Amino acid sequence: MIDLERGRRIDAAVLRGAMEAAFGASDATGAWNWKTAYDVCEAATVLFLRKFGPAIRTKAGSTAAMLPMLAKIARCLPTHTRRSEDSQALQQFSTPIPLGLAACTAAGITPSDRVLEPSAGTGLLAIFAELAGGALVLNELADARAELLDQLFTNVEVTRFDAAQIDDHLDAGVVPSVVLMNPPFSALANVDRRMADAAFRHIASGLARLCEGGARQGRGMLAREVRGYDRSEAHGCQWAQG
Repeated sequence: MIDLERGRRIDAAVLRGAMEAAFGASDATGAWNWKTAYDVCEAATVLFLRKFGPAIRTKAGSTAAMLPMLAKIARCLPTHTRRSEDSQALQQFSTPIPLGLAACTAAGITPSDRVLEPSAGTGLLAIFAELAGGALVLNELADARAELLDQLFTNVEVTRFDAAQIDDHLDAGVVPSVVLMNPPFSALANVDRRMADAAFRHIASGLARLCEGGARQGRGMLAREVRGYDRSEAHGCQWAQG
């Protein structure tokens, strides 16, 4: 996080050096892999935003002015040029932080909201919901990322369900007013082929879990039209897709 605080670019060489220092070995030994390195870097970004996000927002004065500031931070982060088979198969493509801010702004999150993120990844969307004051409900199927979320969001119980069936698995008492999601486009858990309706299944299950009667209809971005899904079933609550 020190590199981010100083505005220094974290390229592959810098990231490799940090991982080798932490593990005492190179990736060639199998002590760590690049997927872990990228996830750790994103975790550092979450911690950076938690520490400096409020000050950045105050300095910017508006969401529009904050976007280029976040874009500058994003340019300091390494590109994911070494993807693991798991990250490819599960389409674990993290949300760029400017887009995360845009999604949370579109949802109009306030401290009165309960925010569900069914595929929370490394928390790059969730941190913006937290900064907006929302109460978080996080789910992540991948064990390593779920464990990372446990460390990053210590006051949140992270569930580990298949997000495409999130409405079937969450406790009945978990009723969010906002759903944030950056779903896979064509990947489903335990299915070894591309599924054209994967994104639809994730979105539909998230929408089905939204609260009854949107107390703040028209604020933020309402449920987008999804083929085969009745938008009226969203009950007027907010939906934002990263």
